[in-house]
Amino acid sequence: MSLQQRVWAMVSGAFLSMNLLIVATPLTGSWPPKPRQIACSLTGVIIVSIISWRAIARGFAPVQKVARQIAQTLNLDDAAPIQAVPEMPDLDSIGGAHNDLVERLRSQRRATLTALIEGQELERARLSRELHDQIGQTLTYALLLLQSIQDGADQEQKVAMAQEAVRTSLQEVRGLAADLRPSVLSDLGLVAALTSLATANAEATGVVVRRDLQPVPDLGWAAQLGVYRIAQEALTNSAKHAQASTVTLSLHCDQDTVRLVIADDGRGLQGSTPGTGLAGMHDRARYINAQLTITDNPGGGTRVELRIDRATPPHDTLPED
Repeated sequence: MSLQQRVWAMVSGAFLSMNLLIVATPLTGSWPPKPRQIACSLTGVIIVSIISWRAIARGFAPVQKVARQIAQTLNLDDAAPIQAVPEMPDLDSIGGAHNDLVERLRSQRRATLTALIEGQELERARLSRELHDQIGQTLTYALLLLQSIQDGADQEQKVAMAQEAVRTSLQEVRGLAADLRPSVLSDLGLVAALTSLATANAEATGVVVRRDLQPVPDLGWAAQLGVYRIAQEALTNSAKHAQASTVTLSLHCDQDTVRLVIADDGRGLQGSTPGTGLAGMHDRARYINAQLTITDNPGGGTRVELRIDRATPPHDTLPED
């Protein structure tokens, strides 16, 4: 039984008891009470019960609203602030405490997410430098050594094979370094980076990637990197998990919004499997203060849409180098 029902039951019970006491006590000089007196008393009890229920319901409406909003706090993205209730100071205090708690939780989540993504990107940058500067130079030196000792005819085939193996390893290291830290993004910008990403993805997977990339204003390094990573993950999912044959990659900008859309003709969300990086994509979107929606295409496949509000500056604390 809810608190509202308990209060109503107490009020109605008290009024009913009072009426029974009046009817049972011969105050009017007539005993036993007449049927008409009993009927009038019961009618009064019913009327008072209805009126009290409506009055109590109106009084408890703000309480129920606050309770529903507090229950929604489990989903911080949908938790709306509780409006002030001046006529109920105690409830107003609860609402204010709830709003403060939600804001603190959101701030803590943003701080945790910021630290996590910044740590990931800093580690990627470190690995990229080490792969390029140390391992890459070592393999280049080994290749030069192999070329210098290629003087015997009987060794020529083996040395050539070794040279090719080193060349392949060097290409793999450079490709890995580029994946960890896309230099084209910092050197040439977002459109060039997405173009390179689409081309590399198509060559590696055989999926046809159609591009519609328009120039966008400088969003800052963190936001551009977030857009690039989300596009990278979405293209990977389209080929690996959705088994798509065609993907459309578009980047558009209007006065208020920068919009990235990746749409494929694959199996859609129902055919996706756990661990497809969707949570990471949402985390990156939150980190750059963007909105990410992942839905099924009406004609089949999956549609990933990222919206960046140009009026809301994203976090931009990641170093470019």
